Amino acid sequence: MRSGMNAPDSLPDITIELVDLDATFELRRAVLRPWLTPEESRASWEGFDEHFQIGALLDGRVVGTAGFVTEAQPDYDGKAFTGPQWRLRGMASDPDFQGRSLGGKVLVFGIEELARRIAARGQESAILWCNGRTPAQRFYERHGFQPIGDVFETPGTGPHYVFWRNVVAA
Repeated sequence: MRSGMNAPDSLPDITIELVDLDATFELRRAVLRPWLTPEESRASWEGFDEHFQIGALLDGRVVGTAGFVTEAQPDYDGKAFTGPQWRLRGMASDPDFQGRSLGGKVLVFGIEELARRIAARGQESAILWCNGRTPAQRFYERHGFQPIGDVFETPGTGPHYVFWRNVVAA
């Protein structure tokens, strides 16, 4: 998918596509968790049955990313969420592109890919959840997520909510 936006106040011509996990680590480390080593970053993605990564590319460089993994939400699994569950993880945008709708475009592309994967499995829908920073609440709500539960702290990254939404098979 190419987002052909050439207006002066819009994003440059950026390609949004599936990318390899390794291509996303530099941006994630720089924006989300600069204290992690590459080995620690890789280890945090091991053990999932399935995952895929979305990358927003500008001249071959990842300037936006989001990861999707099959993972049940441990606090709400079976209580508020039933059926298949996916987690949105490691969403990040290069600081030069923040506030310009890049994150939303990456998220929409990822949700569309997830809807195709749900359909390929013969499922009608799945829950998509994430631990989202509280300052991003409006962003998540604009994309169909809603917070559940109380605010909690994640060491080094501040206050979060669990956000969730339903994704219907495409």
